[in-house]
Amino acid sequence: MTPNTQLGPDPVVNDAEIAAMVTGRDGLRVLLQPQVDLLTGRIVSAEALARWQHPRLGTIMPAAFIPAVNRLGLDKALFERVCLRVIDALLTMRRAGVAVPVAINAPATTLSDQRSVEFLLDRVYAAELPPSLVRVELTEDQPIRDLDVLRASLLRLEDAGCEVSLDDFGTGYASLKLLSAIPLSEVKIDQYFVTRMRRSAVAFEVLRSAAELATRLGWRVVAEGVENVADIPALRAAGCRYGQGFSLGRPMPLDELMVRLRTQRDGGEPLSAPASYASSWIEAFDGGTKDAEPGQAGRRMATL
Repeated sequence: MTPNTQLGPDPVVNDAEIAAMVTGRDGLRVLLQPQVDLLTGRIVSAEALARWQHPRLGTIMPAAFIPAVNRLGLDKALFERVCLRVIDALLTMRRAGVAVPVAINAPATTLSDQRSVEFLLDRVYAAELPPSLVRVELTEDQPIRDLDVLRASLLRLEDAGCEVSLDDFGTGYASLKLLSAIPLSEVKIDQYFVTRMRRSAVAFEVLRSAAELATRLGWRVVAEGVENVADIPALRAAGCRYGQGFSLGRPMPLDELMVRLRTQRDGGEPLSAPASYASSWIEAFDGGTKDAEPGQAGRRMATL
């Protein structure tokens, strides 16, 4: 097994190794995946994604270690370490004049703990960063035990100027009760619907309805798992203004993201994507502007 192998959800690691990764100095990597405005092609924010660089097994993906992190009660420690990495990244981007908001993932158990919220805010204030550059993304890999406690924590973040995003909307624990109870600025529609919308009228209508609901409530709508740039016109027609996925930008180190942000800032091609996607990016963007009205495009997709 080569050092660069990316493992699935079942690598052979033990609890002691996981604890050392979370609490130690080495092994944890934080990559940044851009979020793109599907109307302009510009990068508007990024999501911090944890990776475990194991000395024997190579790169281990979150699905392989996050359940164990939660089981061992180390979710708050991991959250704090990622927070510190993100704040350092934001400081670097801000000094270069290319800062965009960065989202930090956390489950309900972590965000329900006021100490985790205060840890983040204390570091943001100490770094003299605008809180608006920090976005907290509520993951749906755990059920919510106490909605009132979670709501109070998220309101604390909102009052401080941070935004709250809901991950994997449509497939997790979110209910209408949750949506009406917590402060949100953004919902991210799960990639399940995005990847199936071209061959399933039902998936497209669910995606469109979810986007319409979120828009009416004043939330940004982000399509996750955008792996085909040809989907961009349909996503826009469905009401998804923003997108995130491999075709828009893979998770990347900070320096690579900054190259793209500098190019964007300095008047480079706004539809900046990896070179292999450049032509299809432009075709998708231009094609979307020449398509029929959004409602007509949506009806066409619904019949596929």
